[in-house]
Amino acid sequence: MDKCFEGISRVKFNDKDEVYGMLSAEGEDVDYKKNIDVNAGDKKGNVEKWMLEIETVMRMTLRQLTSESMYEYYKEKRTTWTGNWPGQIVLAVD
Repeated sequence: MDKCFEGISRVKFNDKDEVYGMLSAEGEDVDYKKNIDVNAGDKKGNVEKWMLEIETVMRMTLRQLTSESMYEYYKEKRTTWTGNWPGQIVLAVD
């Protein structure tokens, strides 16, 4: 995964063959806002198709997390806030 998407060490699969999140090499864990069924429709057996969907859902999730983090930034102590969000989100909002 790290050759396709910088910062993603691997994606997380559930028992239904759905991708539901990503992990960084540093151990940061981000769950996607939408699961990706790798066997649905024309994605079955076509890794290129569901990898494109991973990219779309990843961007949507990070955009939403950035928004949520910005809202929380003013409500929490800074030390607490930085520990509650993935590193890239903290860097972007800060």
